[in-house]
Amino acid sequence: MVLDIFVAAGVLIMLFLLNDFIRSFPAMIAVGPIPSSKKGIDMALELAQIKKGEVFYDLGSGGGKVLIEAVKKYDCRGVGYELVYPMMLLAKLRAKLAGVGKKIEFRRKNLFSSDLENADVIYCFLTPQLMEKIGEYIKHKKLKNGTRIISYAFSMKNYDAEKKIDHTKHSWNIYLYKIQSSKIKNQNDNAKP
Repeated sequence: MVLDIFVAAGVLIMLFLLNDFIRSFPAMIAVGPIPSSKKGIDMALELAQIKKGEVFYDLGSGGGKVLIEAVKKYDCRGVGYELVYPMMLLAKLRAKLAGVGKKIEFRRKNLFSSDLENADVIYCFLTPQLMEKIGEYIKHKKLKNGTRIISYAFSMKNYDAEKKIDHTKHSWNIYLYKIQSSKIKNQNDNAKP
């Protein structure tokens, strides 16, 4: 009898996780987890110039690799947005095993419903289409002056990167954008009337 209850509870838990995985499967197909090299992650984090105690956001944090490395290496706090539940669970487990679980908050939300007001650094490794949407989304958000946005692989259209690391054997292109006076420098700001 007791064994039957445990088996039934186990089956219910597995069905819950499987159901959640199936519901989040389209998001995994649309974007998919794309691994980053350790060297590429280090280059991106170095470009961000993260300071101790700052808040590092990872939009589409996947398995948490970049977020965990940032928190461990720079003693900052982390916030990860990830829609795919199994990836978020993996990230939470990795953070706990790395000893930084208490310094990282994982939010299972669409990155376009993210609250970015407290971010000092925002990291994105997204598709070109999502980076274009992120540029539009960020334009309408109130961000701190001096917030840095790191885009790994793809630029934000219509915005001028402050710095760029060109593609190497260790990484894709890496772009740094800085918020000044609540907005990113927009290429259209330089247009003549």
